[in-house]
Amino acid sequence: MSKLELIYQQLCSPLTSDILSIHPNDLASSGFQFPAGWKGWWEWSTSIDVDENAAPFPRWMSLLQYYCSAMPDDDLTGNRDPNNKSFIPPELKTLIDEIIRLQMKRDLVTVVSTSGDDQRDAPRSYGMSPKKDHEVSKMSEYISRLIYPGSACTLHHVVDVGSGQGYLSRALSDLGLHVLALDSNQNQTSGAERWKAKEAARMKKQLKREKVQGRSNSTHRCNCPPSALSQSHVPTSVLSASINNKNECTMHSRMGSLTHQTICINPYTLESAIHGWFLSGETNQITRSVIGDMLVDGTERHISQAKPIPVMMVALHACGSLTPDVLRAFLSNRRRPSASEVRIWTAQAVVVVGCCYNLMVPEAALIDFPLSRLLRQRTPVATLPLASRHLAAQIPSQWLRNETSARETSLAIRKVVFRALLQPVLQAISTRETSAVHAATSSLSHAEGLCGVGQTPENRRLGKLPNAAYKDWETFLDGATSKMGIQLSDFTAQLPAYMYNESRRKQLESALSVLHVLRCIMGPLIETLILLDRYEWIREELRESGESQASNTMDVDLINLFDQATGSGRNVAIVIKPRGWPNINSRFIDN
Repeated sequence: MSKLELIYQQLCSPLTSDILSIHPNDLASSGFQFPAGWKGWWEWSTSIDVDENAAPFPRWMSLLQYYCSAMPDDDLTGNRDPNNKSFIPPELKTLIDEIIRLQMKRDLVTVVSTSGDDQRDAPRSYGMSPKKDHEVSKMSEYISRLIYPGSACTLHHVVDVGSGQGYLSRALSDLGLHVLALDSNQNQTSGAERWKAKEAARMKKQLKREKVQGRSNSTHRCNCPPSALSQSHVPTSVLSASINNKNECTMHSRMGSLTHQTICINPYTLESAIHGWFLSGETNQITRSVIGDMLVDGTERHISQAKPIPVMMVALHACGSLTPDVLRAFLSNRRRPSASEVRIWTAQAVVVVGCCYNLMVPEAALIDFPLSRLLRQRTPVATLPLASRHLAAQIPSQWLRNETSARETSLAIRKVVFRALLQPVLQAISTRETSAVHAATSSLSHAEGLCGVGQTPENRRLGKLPNAAYKDWETFLDGATSKMGIQLSDFTAQLPAYMYNESRRKQLESALSVLHVLRCIMGPLIETLILLDRYEWIREELRESGESQASNTMDVDLINLFDQATGSGRNVAIVIKPRGWPNINSRFIDN
């Protein structure tokens, strides 16, 4: 059985599927009616160690430390802390062991800089957060290393899909590439154009200062264009890696370009936009030297003898369905054209990092998941509920990396737990204000669409509370009721005993915390399932494409581009490239 099938089998197992399908809000709303199979670990999670000299060690912390240790064996029982007197139930240890075994490793890919300098302390690029700077730097450097050694003389064009504010687009254009930046939001496109103008002004001022100070000649002895050396949005690591390699410096001596467009992106409009880019008046200068006998400065175009222009598609955190759409456009273009079809450009490579799995087309449509026949041919067909797609964004391995992260984790868990314990209050308000018929209809509709997600009309009514409101239960309860304008005394008969019994409430707080952490620990495994499904689908499509021996001429890799410790949780790039291009820390997929 393949790893993809093993992961799906694990997610469908009774314990795992029950945990994934029940949100803490749902459990509290049901009066804590949990599956019978939970009895053992639920009793463990509600038992609290009593120590007069120390605060009780949280059960959820035991689970998280065990998961983060990544060393499950018979000698490790979760007793990582001297104050932790508990042991993790065998069924939870087994579950976490299996998750660790099946999920992808997330160690960072190493892209060696030819400069030999450590770039970690380099100044941040203008306009970017540290997280975004890290992502743009790593991705543009990876692309540079990928294409320049073997294909710089042929690949000059890149399409940045979902380009946003254009940070990656500008970095790539300053590497000497011609970039088409596409986004579906006009505000994003306008913002990218403003950044482009701002940085052009900054470059002009910088060059003027260098000229006045007499440093221009010494700074620009390399054949690289001044724009590649002076624009602040180019990641420092990319520049140093490029200008310190003589061969690559020659590649950067050509001037890149950047064209922004706003379109509603799907596989068809994406291909059309690229086609129009090469035929538009804006790209005359770009295409004149690479399209051969195709004339682009007039209405006549002789393209029958033109060699297709190689294009790389890139996307940095392509939300929801955008990642499958980019891959569909690439695969569609790779298929052999009919005799009457003329190909102006050809999709040569892809580097795409996806995100926002909850925005994928709903599982009922079977459009974005599953994609591979390996999962589609299952009986019943594999599904991935919305609750699971939400959890795929979790990165629990980073929750305890330092004291600040640990504090933020404790606060985040407390928020989930307190809001879950408030469900009886919210339900009482809803019952009073809404007719029984309407409430039943609304509840049914909600259950069908948002099972396991924890989103309810009552929670949306409460809205967001400041972090200070979660200092303790009493503070939270006071803040929540005040915001909703109610008095708890009006609902006394409808509220459970734990609302007034501190000991019982703390037991439930412990259990809900354990449930929430267990669900989040499954997140990386769910993301692994999504990534491997896409990986297998691409390989299937390449094998069956019209190209002769297509699967033997293209490589498909999953590459960990970003450091998750920087906040870049979605760090895996799907890379499709011609065989023979450099293999930069390719991630072996055990399929």
